[in-house]
Amino acid sequence: MAVRRILRIDDEEDKKILKANCRSIKLPDRNLKQLITDMFETMQVANGVGLAAPQVGLPIRLCVIEIPGEIEEQPDGTEVEVTPPEQYVFINPRIVKTSGEEVMRDEGCLSLPGWYGEVPRQTWVTVEYQEANGKQRRLRKADGLLGWAIQHEVDHLNGVLFTERIRDLSTLRDLSRSPEPPPSETSVVVQG
Repeated sequence: MAVRRILRIDDEEDKKILKANCRSIKLPDRNLKQLITDMFETMQVANGVGLAAPQVGLPIRLCVIEIPGEIEEQPDGTEVEVTPPEQYVFINPRIVKTSGEEVMRDEGCLSLPGWYGEVPRQTWVTVEYQEANGKQRRLRKADGLLGWAIQHEVDHLNGVLFTERIRDLSTLRDLSRSPEPPPSETSVVVQG
């Protein structure tokens, strides 16, 4: 496993790669397993929820998402995992249906660490994608954090950055230099 460098929106050379429209992956591809492992590790080290291949310099249609598990604190102070984290791998994903209804939420990106802005997203999406073995899959009406993350990551594959989705740029702020704590995990998607 290897942690890869995450490209940055605020670096002109990196931005050229981040703005590219990614090409489809021909399956099967024996190099994907290691790349997927590296992407999950890179995302976890950066405390993200999702990561798209262009963020690690590869203009291919691949993204990974990990929805955090639920932890409950017990009366004795110990913590117990109620639900485990859920990992998703989307190869050649395509959003094929949306709710038609938008919601605004604070959103961040691993390619611009510490920065958050209000981004409109669909309340749910249906996505078609492939598994590593080439099998076609469909995830219907993904909502909440998963639906939000899918939209963010598919945008990356289409060369669209979250900053381009912000309608009111005054909402974009750098919380890494602020005494104010960052928005809670439930209100923000911190990802690739």
